[in-house]
Amino acid sequence: MSYHVTDDERSAGTISTDKLSEITADIASQGYAVVSGLIPIEACDVLMATILEDAERVRATGKSTPHEERTGRGHLQLGLRRYAPYVKPELVANPLIECIVAGVLGPGAWLGFYSGNVNLPGSTYQPLHADRPYSWKTEEEAREDGQSWPPPGTTLSCSLALTEITVENGATEIYPGSHRETAVTQWQPGERPGDHPELLERWGPPGRMEIPAGGICFRDPRMWHRGVPNSSDQVRPMMALTYHAGRCLHWRGRLVRELSDGELERCRQDPALRVMDDGELGDGRLVFEESAQPAFAQSSSQHGIYRNVRFVAKPLRVNHFLDAHTLGGARVVEDGDILPDA
Repeated sequence: MSYHVTDDERSAGTISTDKLSEITADIASQGYAVVSGLIPIEACDVLMATILEDAERVRATGKSTPHEERTGRGHLQLGLRRYAPYVKPELVANPLIECIVAGVLGPGAWLGFYSGNVNLPGSTYQPLHADRPYSWKTEEEAREDGQSWPPPGTTLSCSLALTEITVENGATEIYPGSHRETAVTQWQPGERPGDHPELLERWGPPGRMEIPAGGICFRDPRMWHRGVPNSSDQVRPMMALTYHAGRCLHWRGRLVRELSDGELERCRQDPALRVMDDGELGDGRLVFEESAQPAFAQSSSQHGIYRNVRFVAKPLRVNHFLDAHTLGGARVVEDGDILPDA
């Protein structure tokens, strides 16, 4: 489940047919595949420096973040800077990443999440969990929609290692294949894999998500996983992009089946439209500052991926520290210092 990009693939901007078939098959069966050589180390170094600096700013507040309080101490869902020169085309407009995304989710897939996962030295265990639910809840529902059972994923997580991610510095614990456990469709809200030791035994023993610097783990977010203690003395920075299938019309990347023909036509005419939490259609794009626009527009997607972004101009700015899990993925603020919530 580990692959390397060749120079020929890099020049062509596409993964070879045979290799892409193997990658997509691994993600379908095991829930993940690691591909190295996707991001230049020089770009990783620039981005890593910003994450280390921002993590220090968060720690300087002296408070646990809401994400830590929900999941585990030392695990930061750290927003990423959304302005030049820190938004890199090698990441947000990388044809090799988009080739794999299209291979898994199909053309028309769109970027729905852009953030960071930071594991600090001295961190604790997170509860074992999945990031996404099944899009089809029963075999009958899937069959009526022309899907197999267990059904395919409709979301793909891309975890980029800015430095080598190892067991020592807190590589994520994973249960390969657990994304195919259909019992989860009947669980009550708040129920987790840890409540079902017989299922943990079925899908265990767990592995670890080790990734070389510049590599990406492409992961079905339904696969069970958890953050673990970072026993090193170094911060483990990781970037996270999540893509959703073209059919997923909710801004959070969920399938929506109740739209009228008129609403569906509006969505076809305007790819920025997504279903909001109140059921209305609205702008579902991620927000960046205007200076980041060249990174996204450097080239059009040769694999049919919609990059799903909008840009704000001065005097507005984007505070990447705040609202990473809300619409837009960050908070638009008036011009001023970009700081964590003190």
